[in-house]
Amino acid sequence: MTSDALPAKPGSVVVIDDHDIVRFGLETLIRQCPDLRFAGSAATLREGLALIAAEQPDLVITDMGTTDSRGLDTVRAVLAVQEPRATLVVSMQEELLYGQQVLALGARGYLMKESAHALVIPAALAVLRGGTWVSPQLNAKLLNRFLQRARPGPTEFSHEGEMELTTREIDVLELLKSGRTTKEIAASLDLSTRTVDIHRANIKRKLRLRSGAELIAYASSHL
Repeated sequence: MTSDALPAKPGSVVVIDDHDIVRFGLETLIRQCPDLRFAGSAATLREGLALIAAEQPDLVITDMGTTDSRGLDTVRAVLAVQEPRATLVVSMQEELLYGQQVLALGARGYLMKESAHALVIPAALAVLRGGTWVSPQLNAKLLNRFLQRARPGPTEFSHEGEMELTTREIDVLELLKSGRTTKEIAASLDLSTRTVDIHRANIKRKLRLRSGAELIAYASSHL
């Protein structure tokens, strides 16, 4: 549920993205909106965290990947210093895979970069009003899941269920993409190798993959 009221003064916005053209484009759009104030941008996560600490922005718009960080770890790091203020993720990564995960971590919205030119300002304003922002496709998926859980008695899993990975399973996928072994993944995530093997098996089951090779190929093409 959202409120139509914006803060009395323009909401301050920090941008974190490792592409110069994206930072410039977002800055240009933000400066054109009277309800927003551009407070700075950063190309790396380290620079971004320092900027957030200095500016205390009302909103951070961040990619999931910078030169010094990747995936959900980027979102976790931003949220650790930004919460309880708002965070909007703008990324090229597949929304149906990552969107619900970043919301579960505490971000207020997820927007694909391909739609950012037209939608980043409406998304930013919606988040600053206290609401959330996701695509109609992800919104329908989340609503469908809510209705399934609310419906008494057994329910059938939809085909969309194959995409419903946990944040830890996505962490494992991201490390598989980077070429890590099971032992290395276990050490990185502070898990046992058996637990990592269980996560791998669950990912293959959910994504209907038949082998470890297909699992790595999926990670390489979707993350």
